[in-house]
Amino acid sequence: MSSTEVVFRDRYGLHPRAAMRIQTTAATYAAAIAIEPLDGGSPIDARSMLALVSSGVRLGDRLRVTADGPDAPEALSAVADLIAAGVCHP
Repeated sequence: MSSTEVVFRDRYGLHPRAAMRIQTTAATYAAAIAIEPLDGGSPIDARSMLALVSSGVRLGDRLRVTADGPDAPEALSAVADLIAAGVCHP
């Protein structure tokens, strides 16, 4: 399992368009990818649109992204970079 910490940078929070970009990116990898708010929230499945949108993640939130599976390093890098870049507003 690989993990990294990132700060959520999308100024509009984790809205549906941002969630769709995360979900679409996560779906291209075989690894299981989770996003966990470091403020004590529950892990979020990066492939679940409903879980992403209802997570309440906002600008400036610190998150731990984890990936476990055959292509975990690549999956982790792709999703973490997307989140850190601002998701829909790179």
